[in-house]
Amino acid sequence: MLDYILCMLEGKSLRQCAKEIGIDLTTSFEWRHRILTALRSFDDNVNFFGIMELEELLMKYSEKGRRYKSKEEYLIAQEKKQHNVAVLAMKDRSGNMLFNLICFDKIKKVKIEKILRNKVSTSSTICGEDKKEFKKFRSKNLKSKAVKRELVKDQNDTYNINTVRQHTVRFAKWIDKQFRGVATKYLQSYIMWYIVKHKYLLNKLIEDVGRMLNLAASDRCAWYEYIKLRSKPIENLT
Repeated sequence: MLDYILCMLEGKSLRQCAKEIGIDLTTSFEWRHRILTALRSFDDNVNFFGIMELEELLMKYSEKGRRYKSKEEYLIAQEKKQHNVAVLAMKDRSGNMLFNLICFDKIKKVKIEKILRNKVSTSSTICGEDKKEFKKFRSKNLKSKAVKRELVKDQNDTYNINTVRQHTVRFAKWIDKQFRGVATKYLQSYIMWYIVKHKYLLNKLIEDVGRMLNLAASDRCAWYEYIKLRSKPIENLT
């Protein structure tokens, strides 16, 4: 597993990892996803302070790699593929960052409020996109927070979403280029892989292997969560 994590940190493909470690392609896929699923629990420890930026990232719904057992399953999947899935991207100026896959189509204000309620300090200033649901954003629990409802055009202005926007663009390109897209049910796992890479890993492979192994092994229940993920087409997005 140490050798496999090293291959992951080096950005090697599933086939390259399988060849180097001496396992088959199916095992390589399972090892990667078990490690990534373990990282999903990491988002419980992410909190935000000071100036916080929010942005909506829309991605196409995908069932990449799925084999359909019936025509009914296939038709249901085709209908879902007409939709986008919405990711709420969040980042503060201290480097804390989190993306949450939360619903089909567009983000609703109730989703924003639910996620932020326990993650943002009461003294924070929230900078959001100039979109309807961000403008409606309001919660009793977050009443003390000043919400900047319009994106400031001045790049030098303190209140903007420039940093989180750079990461959403970079993440979307990374998913397309590195993996040629991923199934939506695994998207949150790859999101956490991106967050860990840009927050805690320093491109010092030896030290990073230890960090990655600790993160992957910190929640043993997560290894069973992968089996649940694998057995269903998509997480419950409502």
